[in-house]
Amino acid sequence: MNLNMKKYIRTLMLGTFLGTGLMSTSSCSDILDVTPEDWFSAYSFWQTQSEFEGFVSAVSNQFRANYPANILFYAGELRAGGFELTTIDGSGILNSSVIQNIYDETTNYQFSNFGGYYGFIANLNELIYRCDNTTVLSNDVKNGLLGIAYGWRAYAYFQMYRMYGGVVLRLTPDVVLGEYDPTQLYKGRATAEETLTQIKSDIQQSLDYFNSSTYVYNSGAADYYWSKAATEMLAGEVYLWSGKVSTGDHVAAAEDVATAATYFDNVINDYGYELQSDYFSVWTTPHNSESIYSICYSDENDGAYYTYPPYYLLWARTTGTAYNNYWSTQDQEGWGHVKGIANRFGKWYDPETGTSEDIEIWSSCSFGPMRYTYKNALYYQFDEDDSRINMFYPQWYVNEGEEDMQYIPDFDPTKYRLAGTFVCKFRPKMVSSSTYYTFANDMPIYRLALAYLYAAECANYAGDNAAVEYYINAIRQRAYGDKWDESRYGYVAGSFVENENAIMREKDKEFIMEGQRWWDLRRLTTVKGGTQKDHFVFQPQGCVGYGLNTTENPWMVDINGELVETNTPVLDGTTQDEHLLLWPIDATVMGSDPEIEQNPGYEIDAEE
Repeated sequence: MNLNMKKYIRTLMLGTFLGTGLMSTSSCSDILDVTPEDWFSAYSFWQTQSEFEGFVSAVSNQFRANYPANILFYAGELRAGGFELTTIDGSGILNSSVIQNIYDETTNYQFSNFGGYYGFIANLNELIYRCDNTTVLSNDVKNGLLGIAYGWRAYAYFQMYRMYGGVVLRLTPDVVLGEYDPTQLYKGRATAEETLTQIKSDIQQSLDYFNSSTYVYNSGAADYYWSKAATEMLAGEVYLWSGKVSTGDHVAAAEDVATAATYFDNVINDYGYELQSDYFSVWTTPHNSESIYSICYSDENDGAYYTYPPYYLLWARTTGTAYNNYWSTQDQEGWGHVKGIANRFGKWYDPETGTSEDIEIWSSCSFGPMRYTYKNALYYQFDEDDSRINMFYPQWYVNEGEEDMQYIPDFDPTKYRLAGTFVCKFRPKMVSSSTYYTFANDMPIYRLALAYLYAAECANYAGDNAAVEYYINAIRQRAYGDKWDESRYGYVAGSFVENENAIMREKDKEFIMEGQRWWDLRRLTTVKGGTQKDHFVFQPQGCVGYGLNTTENPWMVDINGELVETNTPVLDGTTQDEHLLLWPIDATVMGSDPEIEQNPGYEIDAEE
């Protein structure tokens, strides 16, 4: 995906002008160079099919440069109750207010400008306009490009809808059409129902255009771009959310869940996708059989890698300008000369071969201070035979009076206190001409395993326990591999809420760091067709440690040595926390556009 931005800079400059409004999380190497070298007017551009296609490449680069970390971590993960307010090594935590769900419009709003999607939408609006007003494209190509544009736009608006409810609907390229007066560009928010209706309309438009076209953009790397399968996946998400979650003036419509099920069924059965046989190969194999829509970070020629936030979950001790990683030294002084700490593994275990190798990565890295730590309860939820447990590198305090250890053979968890876990889900590698490891992994926005667990959720709503078992166990079987024993590890369906809980637990294990947990909390519920307060975000089932038996297992402790929480909801449903389901609109937007109204619960007191 070594794409030429040169010719298409005019449009991306428009997107930059409109603002990204995202959290400042990317390193310099993640941001594409958008310095203009050539200037093209609207009259000299859009004259060939290759220019239209180049524009799609540029928009794809814009998406990659600005949104994946926010989608995969900062919006869908960070506020979802999975993180500690301290780190293993004492490094300063980032975004503590977000972790605690402390929000207001002046300081703690997390994202500015509605999450920053309007620059991206502006470019899609122009693509739609140019396709509608061109004679240089065949109908087949034009319809394929319009399928991409409407699908991408629906995706952007759906992210904003889940975050803010009703948003400003901008559906034409006003500036491109000559409207520069800011006062004429002011526009109030649509209602939640109007916004959702527009999203569904865009989805249908996308599918209609895809169904009228055989054109596939960049077929050799089709999963790096929007596609019909991606639109169907989005359609399933939208209708499932619409069917289970009320927002503003939108009342959850149960019939939409059945509609969602048809889209997930299409994704699972109509496109030839298959689950990867090995869980970790999802990230080490570009264009793998599970990838529906992924962001390219694996092209060494491209040089853009998904470094943050994964680096923030690991740690390298800093002495001046030198790095001495926590695991890099193994001698009689213990791990990295940190007394009283033992690593459970000590080596990088490969479940496929049953062998272990020295963890060479830790001696060749450029990781900075650790900034986030997942709660110990998440680690305790895993079975020993579940290969996904190997994303964790748990650090255990040695019992007083014992020798420091390099690692713990024949591990007995009842003898040690878990100090915390480092998470390395996305397997890093050393790229060519480099002396350090980096996360050169394609990052999936949509992959087949997600469709399976969404399908399980739809089946649960329909009362189809056989399908619930099938989809959950398909994910588990891949995770356990050769150790799979259905009689021991297979899920046996139960009541509605028991099935919802099983889906929550499976999503926690399968999709750590993939931006799903907050949305699962908002959507999964203890009561079919219940109230907002019945959703897991307000219920004990939303607690990371839910279901753990700390009475029989008193060694299940948090970083502070106290028993892990097993029943504490992410939001307190007995207080006035319901407004926190939506993000506040930042004060800058509120002060610059008189047509914008704040979300309820965040209004600044007039006396202030």
